[in-house]
Amino acid sequence: MNRQLLEESLAIVDLPDDGLTLRFYEILFARYPAVQPMFRRDITTQADMLRTAIISVLDHLDNAEWLSSNLGWLGRRHAGMGVTPPMYDAVGECMIAAMAEIGGDAWTSEMSDAWTDALTAVSSMMVDGYPSE
Repeated sequence: MNRQLLEESLAIVDLPDDGLTLRFYEILFARYPAVQPMFRRDITTQADMLRTAIISVLDHLDNAEWLSSNLGWLGRRHAGMGVTPPMYDAVGECMIAAMAEIGGDAWTSEMSDAWTDALTAVSSMMVDGYPSE
């Protein structure tokens, strides 16, 4: 993963007051309304937690043990809430859409590719944490 590109591109789109993650949820609920009942009506706390999680993952990109442990735990937690592995594709799609929208002309296809790779890796580690049946 290209850590520098991920950090630089996040700096472009990381709006005050969780603007990126709030916009992400707006896009997610518009494109995939079936997932909205999984969330509270007021999404601000969830948006803040998502922003914190994104920054934490970037801060620990070089620490495979931290990533595996924390993302595995997060995956188990999401599994318990009814999140299915295919839902992660929708999350990645909507996050990149929000980033591209906010980034405007400054957003590049290379940034989208880097975030696709990163979000796919995060999703994979989260699903690896799902309980085996």
